[in-house]
Amino acid sequence: MSDHRITLTMLGAPGSGKTTYLHGMYATLSMGLRGYFMYATDPDTDLDLAEAWEKLCADGRLPAPNNEDPIDYEFVLRHGVTSLVDFDCQDFRGGAATERGGDGAPADIPALAERLERSDSIFLVLDGQHVGRWVADDTPAHLNPAADPMKIARFSRAISNLCDRRRQRGEPSPSIVVLVTKADLLGAISGLPTHEALEKTARNLSKLVKVIDAEGVTAMLCPVQLGSFGGASPVTVDPALVDPQNLHHPMIFALLHYLDEGIVRHGEEHVRAVERQLDEQGQELAGLRSGGRIRNYFKKGEINRMDAEIAAGRELHGEAQARVTAARVRAEQLVEELRYMPIYRSGKLQIG
Repeated sequence: MSDHRITLTMLGAPGSGKTTYLHGMYATLSMGLRGYFMYATDPDTDLDLAEAWEKLCADGRLPAPNNEDPIDYEFVLRHGVTSLVDFDCQDFRGGAATERGGDGAPADIPALAERLERSDSIFLVLDGQHVGRWVADDTPAHLNPAADPMKIARFSRAISNLCDRRRQRGEPSPSIVVLVTKADLLGAISGLPTHEALEKTARNLSKLVKVIDAEGVTAMLCPVQLGSFGGASPVTVDPALVDPQNLHHPMIFALLHYLDEGIVRHGEEHVRAVERQLDEQGQELAGLRSGGRIRNYFKKGEINRMDAEIAAGRELHGEAQARVTAARVRAEQLVEELRYMPIYRSGKLQIG
């Protein structure tokens, strides 16, 4: 286990590929990739995920979609032997985010809404075949909500409202990963070479997911795929075509944002607060010691107490600075891992 914890929530319409992505991501990172390694804290969960991946690789059977009972996952991400962060993840069925709540509604609908409020990172999962059609239509700025199988307007509005509430509370917005599954279909359906379809998607993403234009929002576009399955059945695929791509990048980005916003930025604010307190205590101590030897004799207890408080404050200051420095170094390493990924900060597109 690590000292850091990220609450991760995935949003996506039914059939978008949330469950399949989770299985592929875990299979990739549980085997290790460029020094990064992930394991499930529950051995039974590890076995369940491993068996599902074996069925895909042997028989081409994709993981079954979830029912109304969300599946809990507790993951630990490591780099080498160092535990970086714990991921608290729940896999909800697609309908939990798109169906109407209220009396008699399935319990997973309010559970997802509650979880969204405390999420550090949100993965918005979009089906690559539908994104490909949007690219083929020349990336229109408005989609008919009634005819949009990705339900983007609803998801984007929910995330935007959440970011507004966070901002009003003085809290950072959650990181957002726009995760495009079945990325091999982008080129095939759009009629463009895959790299051109991705570039066009990146340039126009704010038309599709409008929340990424909001002030203070940091987002990343991440195309992923388990293999080049083309128009394969949603139940089975050709196991010979399994070839995972980019599946670890969303987890890396979630950690990077957590370090930047949660540790570095807030840690620097804490360091400055401790420095201000030490300055005030130093001035108070200087005042106590300015009364001469006799007066200082009678204030010896107060002076000693203040000396001890300042010493403890300096130790706290050193520990806080060390945490910020370590987080900044780790964040720089993660930036390198995401060098070529399209990242948006307050709507401005940058690469890595």
